[in-house]
Amino acid sequence: MIVIGLSTNKDTKTQADTMPKDYVKAVLRAGALPVILPMIPEDDPNYDEFMDKIINMVDGIVFTGGPDLEPTFYKEARLPGCQEALADRDKADLALISRALSVRKPFLGICRGMQVCNVVMGGNLYQDLPTQLPKVNNHNLPDILEAHQVSITEQSLLHRVTGATQMPVTSRHHQAVKQLGHGLKATAVSEEGIIEAIEFEDSRPALCVQWHPENLAGTDKRHQALFDWLVQAAKDRK
Repeated sequence: MIVIGLSTNKDTKTQADTMPKDYVKAVLRAGALPVILPMIPEDDPNYDEFMDKIINMVDGIVFTGGPDLEPTFYKEARLPGCQEALADRDKADLALISRALSVRKPFLGICRGMQVCNVVMGGNLYQDLPTQLPKVNNHNLPDILEAHQVSITEQSLLHRVTGATQMPVTSRHHQAVKQLGHGLKATAVSEEGIIEAIEFEDSRPALCVQWHPENLAGTDKRHQALFDWLVQAAKDRK
């Protein structure tokens, strides 16, 4: 049985770890067991051992959406439009992606997950699209499932997985990839040229998208295909 880890978020009011159900459903539809990963505090005396155990335990990982990433991780001062970061989430995601990359563990990065991947690879982010790129005005539409179209590079991994060169996506983010990290390439863009998907130049089994395919996967096989791909990539690696 393939096990797919889901990076978790935290409710800042209740301090409860949280997981939107659409991630779980998408992994189950792909025929794998979703496991919600605990957010291990960095000061835990067994931190490194626990994080290594997580990587060894799962066959693939979905790095889920969430709050803004602390700008100091990409060597920038916080701008007024950047929202408060969640320190435990930042450290956990950065550590897990770094470990996943070191062992070529298959992963799918979604929204924040794509941004964290880009930063780990030495890239940076637009901290707040409305103030840094005011002409880009349709990327934070949380109540619209098909907010805009993206154009997908032909022959890219994303193209092979979805079978599409254009497709509608959700759009509920105010941050985005600005400068690509080392070894990454953009394989989907919005109408205004905002990077919507990234892949690795070395063709490793990792794919990141800026939208939320889990919200559309139940009714659109092109979005479910991303989770199906992750599970197949995990099978191929075993």
